[in-house]
Amino acid sequence: MFPKKVHYGLRFLLALSGVAEGSHLGVAEIAERESLSVKFLEAIAVALRKKEIVNVRRGAGGGYSLAKPLKEISLFEVVTVLDEKLDKEIIAEGNNTEKAVGRFLVSVRNDYGRLLRRVTLEKLQNYYSEENERIMYYI
Repeated sequence: MFPKKVHYGLRFLLALSGVAEGSHLGVAEIAERESLSVKFLEAIAVALRKKEIVNVRRGAGGGYSLAKPLKEISLFEVVTVLDEKLDKEIIAEGNNTEKAVGRFLVSVRNDYGRLLRRVTLEKLQNYYSEENERIMYYI
């Protein structure tokens, strides 16, 4: 349902959520940690920066940081930046069948958008914390 770009973007944002305030992480470091393509992750980072979801600091000690807390970033924001298909026009013209299907799909897309707006990335962070709590180490 979600393209890899959204999946990788969420992993990128989750990695940034663990950075102390005032600190930054480089794309290469996150890509290595997450086993992702640096080039692909750079494109994602640039797209997220353009929509002010992340900040960038250039130079030594630079990298990316979140522009706002995860609880203020909706899944809708991320998906609309990284999933080009979401904004494609749905045709609701033509014969009665075409109009009905078009209106139906517009309605479904609107419901989907409302759902994505209600879910913040704080929920993602909660899932991540739960997964980390499940890991048990034995000596």
